[in-house]
Amino acid sequence: MAQKKQVKKASWLKTALIYTFFPLFVWSLAFVAWLYWDSITAPFSAEKTKDRDTLGTTRSPEKSEKVPAPAKRSQEKILDADRKKLEDVLKQRQ
Repeated sequence: MAQKKQVKKASWLKTALIYTFFPLFVWSLAFVAWLYWDSITAPFSAEKTKDRDTLGTTRSPEKSEKVPAPAKRSQEKILDADRKKLEDVLKQRQ
């Protein structure tokens, strides 16, 4: 006589865990890929990163490094020239 095949039934707990944790695992992988997308694609887009790196390499000078001296010197030269003219005018009047 033919015997019935015994089919192992998966426990409901195992099924519930698979249906719960598999989507969470996939979503976490997608989140990590989204988070590190620039790092992942960097080796494949070398030309774009070269352009980006060369554009932002110049650093802005700090307050102590800024050079307001030429502006002051030009004002001083003007003041010196005005002072000399005024001295000449005063000398002429005396």
